[in-house]
This record gives sequence, C-alpha cells and structure tokens, in this order.
Amino acid sequence: AAQLQAMGCSGSKASPAPVAGDKEAGAATAATTLLNAGGLQAKPAAEACRLPINLAQTRRAMSEGHEMSSPVHHITHVPSEPLMRQRPDPLASPPAAAEGQSAAVSFAAADPSKGAAARAPPKRRDRPARTLPASMMEACGANGFKAIPEIPSLSCREDFIAPFSLPGEVWGYTPPSEAVVTKFKNGDSERKIHLNIELTESELDRLSQMRQEAKTIGAEFYPSVAAMATRFLSRARMDPKKAVKLMKATQEWRAEYFKEGPVSSEEVAEDMKHGIVYFTGRDSCMRPAIVIRAARIPQQWYADKCVSRFIRMLIFCMEYFTRYMVVPGKIENLSVIVDMQGLGIGQVPLGPLGEVYSVMSHHYIGRVYKFYVCNVSYVLGSIAGMAKSILTDRQKQKLNMLSSVAELRKDFALHQLEEDLGGSRKNFTEFFPFPLQPGPYDAGYAQGPCSGAVPDAHDVLTHLGVIGKLWNPKISAKENMRFEYGPKAVEILERCGAAVPAEARFEREASAALLAARSMESEGSYARRPSAEEGPLRKGRTGSAEGLATTASASTAATDGAAALAAALQGAAACGVEDEEASRNPEWEVEETGLVAAAPPSMWRGLMCCQVPAS
Repeated sequence: AAQLQAMGCSGSKASPAPVAGDKEAGAATAATTLLNAGGLQAKPAAEACRLPINLAQTRRAMSEGHEMSSPVHHITHVPSEPLMRQRPDPLASPPAAAEGQSAAVSFAAADPSKGAAARAPPKRRDRPARTLPASMMEACGANGFKAIPEIPSLSCREDFIAPFSLPGEVWGYTPPSEAVVTKFKNGDSERKIHLNIELTESELDRLSQMRQEAKTIGAEFYPSVAAMATRFLSRARMDPKKAVKLMKATQEWRAEYFKEGPVSSEEVAEDMKHGIVYFTGRDSCMRPAIVIRAARIPQQWYADKCVSRFIRMLIFCMEYFTRYMVVPGKIENLSVIVDMQGLGIGQVPLGPLGEVYSVMSHHYIGRVYKFYVCNVSYVLGSIAGMAKSILTDRQKQKLNMLSSVAELRKDFALHQLEEDLGGSRKNFTEFFPFPLQPGPYDAGYAQGPCSGAVPDAHDVLTHLGVIGKLWNPKISAKENMRFEYGPKAVEILERCGAAVPAEARFEREASAALLAARSMESEGSYARRPSAEEGPLRKGRTGSAEGLATTASASTAATDGAAALAAALQGAAACGVEDEEASRNPEWEVEETGLVAAAPPSMWRGLMCCQVPAS
C-alpha cells in the first residue's frame, strides 16, 4: 500500500471478502485489485512461466492421494492447467469421453478387451520426471563398474602431513617406458602404471569382459577399488573372472577393515615413535620408499599378541601413500626396504613379515615395484639364495637381496637414505610426520636437497584426482589424461614453474561462479521477510549479497570435491537454501533446485569417493 501511494495511485473499491475456505482465491483477487488500483496490469495467464507453490496445499493434496507435477522443476504451463491430477483408480469405471474426443484417446481402459494392463496408471515415460538430473548420477558408476560411496579409510591431521609428501618436480616428470611396463627375459611383461595412460587393445578387451562379469554377478565396488581393475587383471594373468574375484575380495576386506572408521594419524602417532614403519624418500623414478625395521617391534607386543598394531601402522602408511604421494600416470608404485639388522635365523618375525606380504600382495595389488632386503645374516642369505632360484622372473624383479646397503645408491640419491642404509642423512630419531626431503632424485646424487623446493604439491589434486581413471577409448586422449584439480592447484603449479592447464583454473573458479550465479537467479523466490515480532532479518536469509559472498568464498576455499560440497552447503544456508527454521515453516522454504543446478559435476562426483558419509 505504501508503494502504491508513493506512485501516486488512487485506491479502488475493496474487493469482496473471499469465501471462507477459499484463502488462495481471495489472495489472488486482492492482488489483482491492488494492481488495478495502481494503474498496473496483471500479466495474462499464458505469460506466467513460474508459479509459486503453496507447500501446505501441496502436502495436503499428496496425503489425500493426488499426484503432483514435480515442484523440483520449473513449471512452464499456464496457471489454468491443474497443478494436481487425480490419480486414476485402475478398478474404477472409465470416465466419459469429452465432446469431440474419442473414447480411446480419453481413456484407453474403455475397451474391456484390452485387459487389466490397459487400466493401469500411465507408464513412467508418460509422466513428468521426478528424479534428479542425469548429471547428478554420474557418480553411480566408476571406471565402468557399478560403484558405491567410498568408505572413509584415512584421517590425517594437517600438521601430520609432510610438506614434501609429493615433490613439485613431479609436474614436469614423464616416467620412462620401463617404469610403465616392465619386460622380462622370458618375454613376459608387467604393467606398473595403469591410470590416466593408454592401455593396449588386449587390456581394453579384457577390461570390458571384467565389467560384463561384474555386471552379471551384481558386484559393486568403491571407486578406489574400481580404479584398480587392471591391477587385478595383471595379477590374474589376464583372466577376467579371476580378476573380478580378486576385486571382490579386496572390496570385502576394505569394507570390513574400515567399517569402524578410518585409520587416523592420532591413532598411530604414538606407535610411529618406534620407527618400525616409515617413509624415508624417493628413488630415481620418484617412487616413494617405505622402510620396515622388524627388529624394532617391541617384545611386549608379541607377549600381548598386539602385532595388529604393526599392521595398522602399515595400512596407515599405504593409505597415506595412495592419498598424498601418487600422481596417476606418473607415480603409482613404491619400493619397500626391509632391514634385517640384528635378526638371526631364530629371531625373524615370520608372522608380521607374512602379514606384510599378505596385505601388500592382496589388497594393495600392483603397488610394490621392488622389495630391497638388506643387512641379512649369512645363514639367512644362503637360504634366501636357494629360494630365489625357484622364483619367476616377475618375482625375481621385485625381490632384491642386497649384499651391501651401498647397492641402494644405484637407485637412490644419497640424501634420500639414512646412513645405515647407505645414504648421507643422519639416522632418524623422529619418524612422524614422515622425514621426507625434496629432490634431486638422480641415483647416486650426493649434493643434498634443493633449497628452493616448493612444498605441499600434494594439494594440486583432489582425492578424486589421485584415484585416477582407466583409459576410455570412447573419449579423447586429452580427456583421458585430464586430472581433477583442487583450488590450490594454480598457485602451486605456478610456483613450481609448471604449465597450468585451463581446467585447473576452471576448477578453481567454477564452483564459486556457478553457485553465485544460480543463487542470484533464484534469490528470494519463495522467501518472506519476518514480521516485527520475529526480529530483524538474519544475514543472508533471502539470498542477500552477504549470503552470496559467503557461498562464493566457501566454495573457493574448499580443498577438494567433498570439502567444496560441504562449503557450498554452508554458504547456501546463508542464502536461505537450508535452515533449521525453514524446515519447520513452509513459507521459509526456497526452490530445491537452487543448489543442485549450481554445483559443478566434479563436486557431485566427489561425493562418491571423498571422505563424506553416505547420507
């Protein structure tokens, strides 16, 4: 009324009071009267392209059995068309056909000869969609396999992540051919790098058979397990059925082992002080090296039968490796240095070492490039020499019995190893966070680490990015090799002097730009301003500029797909998309598609594999 007076509009006769029980019609009449009084003209019905939905009426109608046109999508029909359609009763008599309309068209069930099927409600394709957009379901498949949300397996506090977990040099590194596929004297070969890299026709064919086998038996996998498909295929000697069986075993193991929650840095920090398992550096192909010193396992652990603590540390290291130390298509393997110093033939902890082999060879398949066994006693060396003679070429390539620790210099720079392992670093007294140093990584390099190395290169990729993807011949090579970049990627790559792909810049800006744009479009669509009794409008309630800024900054600051989603939800709450009070008061609710349409696909795909509860 105040606005109409300010416009100099004269009043008009009041509209008749609405009939009791016809509140909506009364409101429409009152609105028309006000428009006419102000010299304005209401839009014709045919021009209306979006209808406000009375949610109370909607819920009441649904509870009475009516079928609703989906409120999730914009309503583009004219208001004269009904918002509700009475669901036909299959057992009821068919209604009479409208004048000028054939009975067959008006209701197919008019012909009794068509049977009960013809009297059924309209088929799915005859009804409007009520599902989320197809792009929202991209995460339901991972590398061609049916996928389920990734179970959280690692929780590492920020101050426990080593700054040089991933070296900046990796972004300009191309692995040599022998690091991708190792060939043996007997003509056999074994693939070492599987992701974001082209596969052979034979591998692609067997991979397709694996997918079909998994579909046939109804198998579902975590995205991280699905990405390991060709590793299982290699282990199964290209037998698709056996490979799927191995995948299922790893899937079941991960589901069981991590069902109580992820292995955390706080949980293993105290045990790490013993220096039993830790990362020491990288070899000449930038593969991390993990050191296992079995002699340091406390005797009390054996007495208390707590050797599982040792396996827990090993699994933490492997999960840390797959999250912070790899780059698909470049670095996917590690080396294991087993120190047998101080262990005689009767002191070798066969149980723990057997567990090491079981975990590495069954559940982290294809990750170990080499085993280096050093400081072996004469008797153990003699036994090992006889055993090695019956190994296959693949096994011999992986198992290296060293006569001297100096042999490690053939594969490592000296500052990547401790002195008792043939390197130049003082023996460690603190083992966690892992005492990792930057390159150079050239074998035998003795000049020490680079002083200007860029830390935190592990932040370039998201969690989805480090999982990687198997080669898909149906898309371009560029798309196959594309990474999922995090919001810090551009800054880190520039500091490393590496080329910054366009998609890295896009990923940094897309979330904030799209979410802010969509929020502006649907700003205040179904919101109302609170009354004086309810107090002032809270910040960002109806899509205010402050709320939009919160959304944009939260999305930009997110570190990966899952964090981006969480940040977007937090920012969207400031815009009125999600609010505890809104869930209680229908009039506060905002259009549901506001956040869905704004989120980039990578954010939703991130739900499947980033550490986010399934709900």
